[in-house]
Amino acid sequence: MVARQVELITHTDTNMAETNLPHIVLAEDEPASRTLLTRQLSKAGYDVTACENGRIALDAIRQQGSCIVVADWMMPEMDGLELCRTVRSLCAAEELGFVYYILLTAHSEKDQIVAGLEAGADDYLTKPYHKQELLARLRAGERIYLLQADLRNANKQLEQLANTDTLTGLANRRHLFERFAELWSMGQRKGRPLGCVMLDIDKFKSVNDTWGHAAGDYVLKNVARTCRENLRPYDILGRFGGEEFCIVSPENDAAGTAALAERLRIAIAESHFEFEGQTIPVTISLGVGEREENHAAPDDLIAVADAMLYQAKENGRNQVWIHTPDGAERRYTGVAAESPVAGPRAS
Repeated sequence: MVARQVELITHTDTNMAETNLPHIVLAEDEPASRTLLTRQLSKAGYDVTACENGRIALDAIRQQGSCIVVADWMMPEMDGLELCRTVRSLCAAEELGFVYYILLTAHSEKDQIVAGLEAGADDYLTKPYHKQELLARLRAGERIYLLQADLRNANKQLEQLANTDTLTGLANRRHLFERFAELWSMGQRKGRPLGCVMLDIDKFKSVNDTWGHAAGDYVLKNVARTCRENLRPYDILGRFGGEEFCIVSPENDAAGTAALAERLRIAIAESHFEFEGQTIPVTISLGVGEREENHAAPDDLIAVADAMLYQAKENGRNQVWIHTPDGAERRYTGVAAESPVAGPRAS
């Protein structure tokens, strides 16, 4: 039995790096044809992964994510038509990026060509093919591939703009609620805790009134940066509105979320906010809650955390207040409870 192999041929022409040519996955079971095609394509400036059948080619395509595929129709184990259908299914499921598919076939009958195109091939070439025609069809595919890459990048940038608060760089309110809903559903399915923090900059209006709105923007950006630096990678921090922020803390109960909030409070209080040669004193107040059985949606948990934020403001600011699942409400000091307080609920 002939051992399976994947021939990787890397072209190092500097022109390739400048033009950012797409990678080509070649699927051809006949060794001489595979070698000839690989040589022709690499000489034209392409990186080529040459495979002896469709199944090996599929692994190579998965590894690349996006590429141009040149595949023979007739191959053992998985022919070019089956490979094409599989690739299109993976693309539809967003398991692959953009794949431009050229089918090589000895079939010249129109119904066979139509079958190949209906399977998802973008183009076809009948054997025996002419080298210049192959390269011309590749260049056409390359242009489409690069246009798709530009489109994906543009869409990614638009998505980022749509999801981001322009001043702080944090998740905006809409995106925050989207992520909150995802974590809420995941926590419910797995029966895992979910914490929430509502955070407000103390006396922020006086910052604008005393130092100006540019100073206010500076404070907002640096509070956001300091909080982000002190959170876990998987905590979600978003700007809720104005000088108010929200943190969603997965896999965290009320006590753990309160400890996280206290860490943020200390980090902000100990920061030196220097703006145009002047030090701006900044503190924050925070309210903490944990998802409870009677909470139907994220809004219920936000209401609890917001009520605790109100308590922190009313009781002197620069504090963390916590609502625990047993109904107790207290200022968090890092030790077991002080006397519970029945505070007002946010509407």
